[in-house]
Amino acid sequence: FDSLFEFAGSFADADIAKLTQYLLTENRERMLYYPAALKLHHAMRGGLLYHTLTMLESAKAIIGVYKRLYPSLSSELVYAGIILHDIAKTRELVVGELGLASAYSTEGQLLGHLDLGMAMIERAAAELMINDETKMLLQHIVMSHHGVPEFGSPKPPMFPEAEIVSEVDLLDARLFEMYDALSGIVTGGFTERLWALDNRQLYKHGHE
Repeated sequence: FDSLFEFAGSFADADIAKLTQYLLTENRERMLYYPAALKLHHAMRGGLLYHTLTMLESAKAIIGVYKRLYPSLSSELVYAGIILHDIAKTRELVVGELGLASAYSTEGQLLGHLDLGMAMIERAAAELMINDETKMLLQHIVMSHHGVPEFGSPKPPMFPEAEIVSEVDLLDARLFEMYDALSGIVTGGFTERLWALDNRQLYKHGHE
């Protein structure tokens, strides 16, 4: 958590820094132990923070390349979008002291973490008097990070930074699920078909 908070404080854009640190502070207690999901990827104690940190590290590597190719790319929108993309999981899930989710909350069932996240940004931006453009861009990143309607996003990513957040989120989630499924498989063996991975079977090779 401290790493995320300090990194957000380094943003050159004061509005993005203030908004990101504000929401981190507001959700600090739950973020320290909340999982990232009820059953699927990172559904473990501290999974929300772990998923956010691994996404951030991946994005830093990607930005290192793409910022040279596309100089107008806003790295801070990407980084803030990653930090905030799942922050409303702290309201979507019912989580016990062990840090495992047992159910979705009422607002999680009725609204989901995309809508809840947008509302959290809306309220924080009003309290901090953040400019409307910054607020809207971060809301869009949160709203679109599942990519397509069948996964819950009412709009697809509509600018490059939103696309990066969506793709990094998908990659991190899928890699976690893959390595989790492969952990109990002998070299040369296959997993069962995995519903969360499009009903694929995975093969465990011996190369590292």
